[in-house]
Amino acid sequence: MNDASRANDRTEWVEMEPKAEALKLKAILETAAAGIIAIDASGIIRTVNPAAVRMFGFSREELLGRNVSILMNSGDAQRHDDYMSRYLTTGNSRIIGIGREVTGVRKDGTLFPLHLSIGEYSIGGETFFTGVLIDLTRQKKAEDSLVHQQALFRVVFDCLPDPLVISDCDRMVQNVNPAFERVFGRNSDSLAHSTPEPIFENKDEWLRHDAATCSPCPQTSGSGHHIAHFRRPNGEVFPGAVVRTEIRTPEHQQLGFLELIRDISGERRREAQLMQAQRMEAIGQLTGGIAHDFNNILTVVLGNIELIEMRLHGDDNLLALAREAREAAEMGARLTDRLLTFGRRQLLETRRINLNEFVLGLMELIRRTIGEDIDVSTALSSDLALTEVDPGQVENAVLNLAINARDAMPKGGRLVIETRNVYLADSSVAEAPDLASGGYVCLSVSDTGHGMPPEVKERAFEPFFTTKDKGRGSGLGLATIYGFAKQSGGHATIASAVGRGTTVELLLPAVGEAGEMPVVEAPPQATPHGMGRRILVVEDNDSVRRLALRRLTELGYAVEEAENGVKALEILAAGADIDLVFSDVVMPGGINGVDLAREVRWHFPKVAVVLTTGYAEAMLTLDEHESAGQIILRKPYHQSELARTLAEALERHET
Repeated sequence: MNDASRANDRTEWVEMEPKAEALKLKAILETAAAGIIAIDASGIIRTVNPAAVRMFGFSREELLGRNVSILMNSGDAQRHDDYMSRYLTTGNSRIIGIGREVTGVRKDGTLFPLHLSIGEYSIGGETFFTGVLIDLTRQKKAEDSLVHQQALFRVVFDCLPDPLVISDCDRMVQNVNPAFERVFGRNSDSLAHSTPEPIFENKDEWLRHDAATCSPCPQTSGSGHHIAHFRRPNGEVFPGAVVRTEIRTPEHQQLGFLELIRDISGERRREAQLMQAQRMEAIGQLTGGIAHDFNNILTVVLGNIELIEMRLHGDDNLLALAREAREAAEMGARLTDRLLTFGRRQLLETRRINLNEFVLGLMELIRRTIGEDIDVSTALSSDLALTEVDPGQVENAVLNLAINARDAMPKGGRLVIETRNVYLADSSVAEAPDLASGGYVCLSVSDTGHGMPPEVKERAFEPFFTTKDKGRGSGLGLATIYGFAKQSGGHATIASAVGRGTTVELLLPAVGEAGEMPVVEAPPQATPHGMGRRILVVEDNDSVRRLALRRLTELGYAVEEAENGVKALEILAAGADIDLVFSDVVMPGGINGVDLAREVRWHFPKVAVVLTTGYAEAMLTLDEHESAGQIILRKPYHQSELARTLAEALERHET
């Protein structure tokens, strides 16, 4: 190639180079992701790229030659004009080279956030300005979403009722919520730059928890739950259910752990109370069933001994033997009575009483019983409400508790008997099965004795459980009190600790206002005679039935017998001249004593009915009207009780 050719190539290259550069700049402008707008010094749009066209919704033709202010809201447009004016006049403005956030206006009038950066250039002595625009709509939405999530997290974090612990991959505590401070009794500073080990019962418990919780950070993910034991600064240990989850980024990078800890000591306590109640109920059913059968045996034994005693006048030796046998049978009857009370199957003879009157009436007996080395005092509410209970059971309860307190204070001490009104809300009775909310009268007996260890307190209400020496207690005192309270619609509790004494509380339903005095019962009258009136004895137990026939004959009644309710109705339907039906309650054959009494009242209204049982549960089928009118004789009974009960029933029926 000669020199002329080379010169021509250089000339062509120089001419082509600006064109190539322009094409290159045009390609950049057309493909840029950001919106680019060029304006002249008066604010007229000279150039706009496709990204800006898409961003604002105008066509390129609609924008070229228009003032750039159409793309900004009025406030930003005014500020933009002010900036440009100052710059063109003084050359001193922060508008050039510094980005700022403005509000753009699309063709449809919608506003949106955008970032604006402005640059300056000159062509042919004319000044132009280039604006680079970035739509911030998605970023703003992401920021708003982040703010919302942060606010939501803060509300949950602050208001969550259970402790929350956030730690990093090295198990160092980063944050705890307010509930942590409340439940654990320590502030967040106590765990600063530390693992959670101080909140656990001991180091071994922490190591077990850490092994269950902390898997290798980079590889694994997931969550789990387990039970751990924690310790408060005061030394109190409590169980907690721990739910652990790993904190990871969307890219699965692990940042640490989040652990939710729920104090389950209340749940454990309620579970134990429910199991205790179920165990007591099962024992009560077994005990009550045995006592019911034993009652029939004692009825036969006592009745026959009484009949024998009537025939032994003049023979003192045999009479003494019979009397000793009767006393032993009566002791068995009292034992059975206590078993039935525990099993809540005793027939309670209730009336409205003021507990204060009974406590005051027993004080002299209590002081004589427990000795002079024990100081006895009372704290009785002056406005104590009435309660409807069996007065005999109340006296038995107070005396039993006083004797137990005496035995717990062999070297002397203090005994306090207290009464007060109590109202239990729904939340207060949640942990006591079968206890309804409402008003109660509380009778508590407290001592300063040696107290009970937890394993003894847990079984204190069980029948035949006793820590006393052999021969010093039957183990039925507290069991009887518990059964009496539950059958009365109340509850019994024990608070005790070794070396801190014992308090037993009875909660009995309140039914009225203070001031009513206990009713004084009339003295027993002479044994009435049957005067030949006819009684139909209904009893499925042959021995008990034969004894009843002998007893009634001895009292001067004419008797007939039936082994069940069906047979009794057949006898009555056949036209037998019967004045009174004397029936056991619990009988086989589909018709029990309660059913029989209803049939007799409906079909044979001139015939009186007396029911006998030692089993209170069988009487629950009586409605309120029937309970008020039905006479019931509790087994085992004496001959004099039988005579008075039958005479009362006949007299009431005749009137």
